[in-house]
Amino acid sequence: MKKGFLLISAFVLIAASSAGCGKSGNNGNSTAGDGKPTAAKATDKPVELVFTGLPITEEEFQAQFGRPIQEKYPHITAKYIQPGKGTELKDLVNAGTIPDVYMTATVNLPIFLGFKLGYDLNEFIKKNSLDMTRFEPNSLQVMKDMTAEQMIFGLPYQSGGYVLYYNKDVFDKFGVPYPKDGMTWDDTYELAKKLTRVEGGTTYRGFTANWSNIFLTNNQLGLAGLDSKTDKAAINTDDWKMVFNHVKRFFDIPGNERTKDNVPNGNQESDFLTGAVAMTATGIGLMTQAADKGNLNFDYVALPTYKEAPGVGTKTGGRYLLPTSTSKYKDEVFRAISYLTTDEYQMRASKEGRATALTNKDIQKAYMQNHPKLKDKNNFAYFYNKVAPTPPTNPSLVEINTYNIAAAELTKVLIGETDVSTALRVSEEKINQAVAAKKSQ
Repeated sequence: MKKGFLLISAFVLIAASSAGCGKSGNNGNSTAGDGKPTAAKATDKPVELVFTGLPITEEEFQAQFGRPIQEKYPHITAKYIQPGKGTELKDLVNAGTIPDVYMTATVNLPIFLGFKLGYDLNEFIKKNSLDMTRFEPNSLQVMKDMTAEQMIFGLPYQSGGYVLYYNKDVFDKFGVPYPKDGMTWDDTYELAKKLTRVEGGTTYRGFTANWSNIFLTNNQLGLAGLDSKTDKAAINTDDWKMVFNHVKRFFDIPGNERTKDNVPNGNQESDFLTGAVAMTATGIGLMTQAADKGNLNFDYVALPTYKEAPGVGTKTGGRYLLPTSTSKYKDEVFRAISYLTTDEYQMRASKEGRATALTNKDIQKAYMQNHPKLKDKNNFAYFYNKVAPTPPTNPSLVEINTYNIAAAELTKVLIGETDVSTALRVSEEKINQAVAAKKSQ
């Protein structure tokens, strides 16, 4: 999972002692079609809902989610448990203490479905007249494509994407103009070549990247690793060959080569914080880390795009609120999670630095407004590009992560252990083997 996502938006909630984890129920409605929540009723009975998901502290969860829910609905208390040893979702399922809501990123949706916890929310969406056109459409489609029934089994509450960070001091030092929104990857490559050099005993790298997530998992061309109609690997193609060579060229720049020890995404991101990297393409988590450095003079622009797909960013990588089928309080759960998708709440979250899952431009433009160190940055860069389409998937094979298989082989290319053609062929073989193994189960 992307590091940036973990730092800014990971959440998790408390395991109770019984499945459903609640104290008492209620039959209230949730939101109006425009996203405005209905008022709490005097007759609403207290209910305790249990959430779990990605690891942040309990105080962070309560500040971002628990207290806002209770402020809107005083009868709802949100409880939280941080995943860890013995408290991961699988542990809670095995112990029979299944939470009411699971909060997670797109990449983990197949895990949730694998536990048979998802259920169709259309009944609740219709009953509460929730306007689903407010959401970025790809965030809904990627979820629907994971089930044969095209189920909406969760609500997106936060988007995930990437920008191109740049160190102004490095650009100034070498007299190179700053990057701009709307650049292509070819433009970026030319800048990287100019800025990779040794000066005064310091090696400056022109470009680093969270490369496996940007160029493979969430690739901007919407390329699939698996053909959903034939269930055959779709990785050994001319398009994928272009992508592999595109990534390789950055790490072939003299002075920008990588080794097995420093090629991982985490190293690429952290290198930017040293002040000796001109540009890095990665997620929003680096924003706060870079700001906290204090002495790093940086900004960011929209993620560069391919000339073959101008203005198209990465695929959706959002965060979802997933009610569990075992909850005894489905009406109240929907009431709580739909509040977290209202314009009211999303504006608040956007200003605090959590990117909205909605298409509302005013909410997008409010991103980071309340962050003292980041409010004056080019924050709309995060929303500058269109979201790339997510290719359809055979629901029975969603647990096969074809992109991880390809990333392992591309790693060998980047560190000089193999060539692109071999990496694609081996990726194809391993994906087909994984499909065969899955079908034989």
